[in-house]
Order: sequence, then C-alpha cells, then structure tokens
Amino acid sequence: MDYSELPETPKNDSKKPDITLLSVVSGAVWVGLGVLLIYFFQDETFYEVVTRGSELWIQITAGSIIGALFGWMGVLMMKQPNLRAAVDEYAIMKQVKELKLTPIQVGIVSIIAGVTEEILFRAAIQPLLGIWVTSILFIAIHGYIKFGSFPQIIFTLFTFFLSVLLGLLYIHYGVIAAMAAHALYDFIVLYKLSKES
Repeated sequence: MDYSELPETPKNDSKKPDITLLSVVSGAVWVGLGVLLIYFFQDETFYEVVTRGSELWIQITAGSIIGALFGWMGVLMMKQPNLRAAVDEYAIMKQVKELKLTPIQVGIVSIIAGVTEEILFRAAIQPLLGIWVTSILFIAIHGYIKFGSFPQIIFTLFTFFLSVLLGLLYIHYGVIAAMAAHALYDFIVLYKLSKES
C-alpha cells in the first residue's frame, strides 16, 4: 500500500484551550461571587441592583460611547512602538495573540467578560469598597499594574482610568452602561490583537 496517498490526519490541537468554555466558566464564577456579595452585604436584591439606573437605551448609548472611545484610544496606543512593546509584555495580551481568536470568539469573550466582570466589580464590590479601591483591584486582577518602564506606567494609568469610568457609568447610569462600555472596549482591542496573530 502506498501511504503517500492516504489523507493527512489533522493535527491534534488539544493543547489550545477552548476560550469560549473558559469564558463561560470564569464568567459563572464572577457572577456567583457577585450574587453572594450582593446578597450578604447589600440592602437590595440582585435584581434591583442590576435593573437600577437610566432607561436601557440611555445606558447602552452612554456605555457604547465610552467603550468605543477607549477602544479607539487602546488601538492608537498599540500603534506607538514604545507603548506597543509594553502592552505586548502583559500575559493576557500574549494569550490573546497566541489563541488566534475568530471574530465570533472575540465577540463571545467580550460580551461574557463585559457582563460578568461588571456584575462582580461594579454592582457587587464597588458599593462596598468605593470606586478607587475597586478600580485598583480590577486592574490588579487583570495583571495590568506594572511600573517597570514609562510605557508600562502609561498603560497602567490608562486601564485604571478606564476602570474608574466604568465605575462612574455604573453610578450615574447603571450597570448595563458599564457592561456595554466594557464589552465594546474588549471587542475593539481583542479584535485588533487577534488580527495581528
């Protein structure tokens, strides 16, 4: 038998994690923690916390404007060689590039992160710790606090300011506004990174 005529066996890519499944699992953990914190430490129910605020269309509009603005700023930062080099040093950025996400995966990951992380950080933690501590905690958990170089300091401040704005959106409009901004920012930046992989 001539083995050269056999079709090639597809390479097993089992080492590549299922990013959608990881997003769903981590999102479930964030929401679970958020629900518990709201239940035990706030006077409102989870439903009241997530439905409080401006009308839905106002929240989505305000969040989309902030998310698009910061997404655009993030893409501009990545075009600056010194800032780009600093951004590429962050583990989360390396992982996104290595995973070679499709646009659909970028959308799924962005929506899950935007919704679930804002439930935990803005709706559950921020009322307990305040906007400043919550923002520091938020960027620390993402691994964005680095002071090794001036570009790293710039990126740290950029992500901190973005987190503060998410907190302000939550205070002035509602958690849906923060979710929309977070998801749109993530989509723009992750899409840009995935296009480069």
